[in-house]
Amino acid sequence: MGLSYRRRYDSGVTSTVSTGITVRKLQLAEIEELAAVIPEVTDAQLANRWREQTLGYRELLVAERGGELVGTVSIAELQRPSSIHLFALEVAGEHRNEGIGGDIVRWVMDEARRRGRERVFLEVRTDNPARRLYHRLGFRRVGPAFVNSWWLFNADGSQTRMEEPSVRMVRRV
Repeated sequence: MGLSYRRRYDSGVTSTVSTGITVRKLQLAEIEELAAVIPEVTDAQLANRWREQTLGYRELLVAERGGELVGTVSIAELQRPSSIHLFALEVAGEHRNEGIGGDIVRWVMDEARRRGRERVFLEVRTDNPARRLYHRLGFRRVGPAFVNSWWLFNADGSQTRMEEPSVRMVRRV
């Protein structure tokens, strides 16, 4: 199956890929709907990602199929090296193992090419089964394992500091 893409400048990048998903910017009004389909994400976590997007730290994207939200990913452009950082990739619970995660990653790689970037990198927990997917898609581990720290925004408004043993993986595009 070939990938097809279209770009819409008024509301951000969109594209349609082989699983029939469209990748585009998340709209503020969709936060609650997206949180409802991804078990690991709360409204508060997505609201924080939205805030980070408004501050310029990330682009918050959503994958949809047939009008249904089926996943999300964040990207950030880095100038040195000329890279796209892929992070916070999640697929709706009932749509896992349908190829959506792989298509989202391929979309990010293609977007990196469109933006003239040389590579895509990500961090992944050492015990995350998605490491196999990234490896199949050509990502390779670089450097030693490290502790990745981040804040989880809980549904009750509290925050929990998360520390996860992780590895960095990179792919040239």
